[in-house]
Amino acid sequence: MAYHLYWISGSPPSWRVMLGLNLKKIRFTDTRFMTEDEEHKGEPYLALNPRGEVPTLVTPDGPIRESLAILAYLDRVKPDPPLFGRTATEAGVIWSWIMDYEHHLRPAMTVMTGITFGFREEMHEGELEASIQQGCDEMQTILRRLKLMPWLGGNQVSAADIAFYPGVQWMRRALRRLPDCPLHDVMQDPALLRWEKKIEKLPKFADTWPPHWREADAQAAE
Repeated sequence: MAYHLYWISGSPPSWRVMLGLNLKKIRFTDTRFMTEDEEHKGEPYLALNPRGEVPTLVTPDGPIRESLAILAYLDRVKPDPPLFGRTATEAGVIWSWIMDYEHHLRPAMTVMTGITFGFREEMHEGELEASIQQGCDEMQTILRRLKLMPWLGGNQVSAADIAFYPGVQWMRRALRRLPDCPLHDVMQDPALLRWEKKIEKLPKFADTWPPHWREADAQAAE
């Protein structure tokens, strides 16, 4: 197999790459790292990714790291369906939405989920509330777009949608522990729910769902 993916369950960047590979119908093998074992910090993996982060995609051209770089690489390897558009205008729009998310919504989302799940050892006063407020404001920008267009990038699924979707699911996961959070109302907007359902109809979507989430939900249901 020409492509091999190193990933961690629930890692939004890893999830992006899985969605991209499946959308492109590119077959791959994979190695799932367990965070508690810290295999991603071992010397064999550091030879592929010196930062010890996921994902890394081993390709015929060598290892590629960083999720957006991997998606860009896949778009050159197999142009159809395009992840970054077919024209300069389409590429500009798609990249604009990706970077808008990366610079404005994702930082707030990272703070909110980090505090909620206990990844952060300390929290400054008002930090959670500020991240939630920023999340509400930035989600409204996304929702305005999704009420106008079927996908973030325009008329077809793109890297913008693939980059955004895993973060939305992380936010939904965090909201389970924040019952009075104002983001609940925002996250129930029909435009967002319609968009999520379309993502979930992409090829082999079920295979990309974080297995440890599936296991935790199954145990909670027993």
